[in-house]
Amino acid sequence: MEQRFKGIGASPGIGIGEVVVIKDKRPRFIYQFLLNTDANQEVKRFQQAVQKVKEEIDQLKNNLSYKAPFKEVKQILETYKGILSDPMFYQATINRIKEEKINAEWALMKSLQKIEKIFGEIEDEYLRQRVQDVQHITNRILNVLNPNHKKNAQTFTGGILITHDLSPAEAIKLSAKQISGFVTETGGLTSHVAIVAQALNLPAVVGIKGITEHAKSGNLAIVDGQKGIVIINPTVEVLNKYKKKQKQYHIFCKEIGSYAHLPAQTIDGHTLKVMANIELFEEVPSILELGAEGIGLFRTEFFYIQQNVLPDEESLYQYFTKVVKAVHPHPVTFRTLDFGGDKMTAHLDLGKEVNPALGLRAIRFCLKQKDIFKTQLRAILRASVHGQVRLLFPLISSLEEIIETKQILTSLKKELAAEGYTFSSHIPIGIMVEVPSAVTLIDFFVKEVDFISIGTNDLIQYALAIDRDNEQVAYLYEPLHPAVLKMISQIVDAAHKKGITVSVCGEMARNPLYVPILVGLGVDELSLKAQNIPLIKRIICALHFKKIHSLVQKLLTMGSAQEIKRCYLQQLRIWLKDLEGFIDYDYITAEGRNERRRQENRMH
Repeated sequence: MEQRFKGIGASPGIGIGEVVVIKDKRPRFIYQFLLNTDANQEVKRFQQAVQKVKEEIDQLKNNLSYKAPFKEVKQILETYKGILSDPMFYQATINRIKEEKINAEWALMKSLQKIEKIFGEIEDEYLRQRVQDVQHITNRILNVLNPNHKKNAQTFTGGILITHDLSPAEAIKLSAKQISGFVTETGGLTSHVAIVAQALNLPAVVGIKGITEHAKSGNLAIVDGQKGIVIINPTVEVLNKYKKKQKQYHIFCKEIGSYAHLPAQTIDGHTLKVMANIELFEEVPSILELGAEGIGLFRTEFFYIQQNVLPDEESLYQYFTKVVKAVHPHPVTFRTLDFGGDKMTAHLDLGKEVNPALGLRAIRFCLKQKDIFKTQLRAILRASVHGQVRLLFPLISSLEEIIETKQILTSLKKELAAEGYTFSSHIPIGIMVEVPSAVTLIDFFVKEVDFISIGTNDLIQYALAIDRDNEQVAYLYEPLHPAVLKMISQIVDAAHKKGITVSVCGEMARNPLYVPILVGLGVDELSLKAQNIPLIKRIICALHFKKIHSLVQKLLTMGSAQEIKRCYLQQLRIWLKDLEGFIDYDYITAEGRNERRRQENRMH
């Protein structure tokens, strides 16, 4: 019987092949208390296992191609090596072996549990997903510590792999074995295995809990990595349909790839700048390869999360400088710290908050913890001398916050000059518009800044009083709500009257369904996940600016999201007719969008 499963499409493409199911790869071990004389020997056993895993990672790196996007894959493997040396992971395990007199496996699992607890309190999806990297490293060490454990993955010789979890390192190994695609019970859009799957052009669907209990090795399966669909034992009719889609997709990929380094220009000559959102220096090679015209949003929080202590000015300066030099001559937009006490448990004791999303976070946190804020700003100012740097301040809700922040910045420039440091004479300052009060006061804000960045994810949530992670109300999260479109229009109009640019860096900027709306509203820049850039440029190049602008003006007169969508989709399907099979039109419906959100929530 044909069986269908819905998960999260992590890497696009159609994979067809015979199934191999691998259920549980984490080795079992005995929990042991040690005698005093055994502790040092156990530490040595752990250290040797860590060293062997480092050597395995180096071997994987050496076997990879030097071409991007494999540069990014190499950097992910380098991140793995960093975890192996991280004091919170490595030294903490050694300390537990010595102090608690327990075996290496037990000590390692206790270190992992503490890290999982810290990351579990983080709201940002990308940062939260990083705990999977620590889990993958833990599994590799456990496999070395328990050499008799059966490693099922090594017997895989091709087809469709269906497994509980898959690390980037394992995915890289499997890519050489004629793999057609893979499916996992864990993972999300931002997990490293998704990034690797995209780099390897492997169709992948993640987040289907329990699929290893339904699938059987030897079954025929189809993996649709775009829509997140897995079909086991397809009918002949369905199989032929997907074989045709597979051929069409290969042709589509060649066409889309040719747009990466073209300007994002409409048929009638209207041009937008398309930039990338990133969190790590390691992502820079691939974003440039994919056609990014700079970094529209560099989330600085992850560097802090990676550290065992608060980073000092010099380490921040060195890190930011690496980023600026690598992206030059394109700009880098550093968003200052956008987290609060709930995300700093490893560094500060600020206590719990009932509702962190409405609490001490982003610019509020920075203006409260000025020493941390000033250290970051000094580092960014010093790095500005090496290229084009822009400063972006998140969650601005009042004019006072902008003025106080600018005063701090002016004071720091005087300090640095007095100390003999150099920095750029003009660093553009921007604010993120994410709350309704910022929209209401936008005419005042544009007089104080050089550019505006709209964070549509938070703006929609705050404007509509919707937590999109809450399944009870997620259906009300609506990017095409008339209030949302009117707010974006108001922001763009105010900014353009003052002669400054507007960027959008939320989910709307990366979704082919919403980008035409943003173009018609007059947005100047889009900043998005780099993998989407070629497709988004292709979408923009298919539009006629005057026509989409005229349509948007009509949409702004409507008071219902349903009415807006009916009118908009009718035209969009005409303009993007040749892309019909490669755009998920179901996502624009509340049902389709919330089904994807429910899948992501289940992973959390």
